[in-house]
Parts: sequence; structure tokens; C-alpha cells
Amino acid sequence: MGFYLRRYGNALRAYKPWMLLTVLAVILYLGIAALTDITYSVYQDFEPHSGDIPVAASMSPVDTITINAVAADPDLLFLENFALTTLQNKLELVATPHSGADNNALRRLVHTALTLSATPESGLRLSYTGKDLALGRILVGFYTDRLLRRIDDGFARAQSQRVQTPGPFRTAGDLLVVAKRSVWSADRLRPALFVLLLSFLGMVVLIGLFELADPSFKSERQIARYLGLPVLGAIPDAEPLVRTLPDRRNDT
Repeated sequence: MGFYLRRYGNALRAYKPWMLLTVLAVILYLGIAALTDITYSVYQDFEPHSGDIPVAASMSPVDTITINAVAADPDLLFLENFALTTLQNKLELVATPHSGADNNALRRLVHTALTLSATPESGLRLSYTGKDLALGRILVGFYTDRLLRRIDDGFARAQSQRVQTPGPFRTAGDLLVVAKRSVWSADRLRPALFVLLLSFLGMVVLIGLFELADPSFKSERQIARYLGLPVLGAIPDAEPLVRTLPDRRNDT
């Protein structure tokens, strides 16, 4: 057993430059990730933005809330139970990777990926940020229609109650998409370590296979077994000893 361990240790030292390939694998992974890891921002703007625009309350058939209240707490729009159920059915129909997601998973996805905020131009923006462009288009389109429908219902409720309401609320332009590539992200650290470990183990196994496939003799015992003759003596390799000796040429 000791002989094989020493033999394998010698092989690791002999093939030590090969270990640089493990670092190359990590660099290759990070390079590919930097080129392919794209974050998409999908957004739809609305105008004009008046804080008093009525929005139909989801928990009441007659009450309304203001658009300012929805902007302050977007979950009033995003996490409405009926909207989530309708969205879940829509995702299943278009066969996205999120088809079949349970209600809790869909809630987390919508809560983290969507925002509703004011714009510098005094408008309102509904936006998605994430890796899935198709999903972003679906979510922004769905909640755009949902918001406009609830505002229409809010206007109808306000007028039936003879409440004075501001002017109409509509989309400003088409749905827009912005793609951004990130050179580095903290999310890549764990995969990079995994690639480093996997490539190191693969290189260790490959060196072991090369060593096992090497037909040359590694010891006097192997020669004796192969020839069936006893070994009376051996000439040692003096090169390691010479390398450790001090250089005598400077003493002359």
C-alpha cells in the first residue's frame, strides 16, 4: 500500500503543471457566466399620475382606494388572491418554466420580481427585474391590464357615489425591455468553488489513470517480479542529491 501511495505522490509531482488547468476551468466558467448572465428589466409607464385616482378595493364590492395607497403597498395589487389565481392559470397555459408553481412560490416570485413606483417624470412605473425575459413580459403585461381594470372599476364606483375624480389614467408608450450583463455577481461564488473542486478531483483522477497506464518500472521489486530474478543491487538516481549540494564553482 505504501508503495502505491509513494508512486501516486511522485506522479502528482511529475504532473504538477496540469493542476493549472483547474484554475483555467474556473476562469472559463466565470467568462461564460459573464457573457450569458443577463438581467432583464421589463417595465410599463403610466400617465398622468394623480395620487387621488381611485382603484377598486379587492376586499369590497363598493369601496375604493387611491393609486398612492397602491404605490405605497404594491402587494395590494400584486398579491391579490384572484389575480394570483388568474396568473397561475395563465402561466400554465403558456407553459413557462414556472408552470405548476404552487401559490406560495408564485407569491414569492411576484413579490420579489415586481415593483410599482413613481418615475422622475411624475408618472408611475410597473417593472420586472429578473433573468427570464418571457416571464417578465407576461407579468408586466398581466398586471398592467389588472391595474387598468381595477382603476376603471374604481372610477365607476366613485361616480356611482358621486365622488369627484381626476382625469383618465393610461399607459405611456409601449412596454420596454432593458438588458444588462454583469461582469461579476456574488451568486457565482459558490458555483465557481464547485467548479474548482470538481476540476481538481477530475485532474487527480486523470493523473492516477495516466500513472496506472504507464508501463515503465517504478521500483526494483517490480523488475524482480517481472524477470523472476533476484535484484543484487541498484544504481540510485543521484540527481535529487546533486540539486541539494551547494554550488562549489563560486569557491574557486
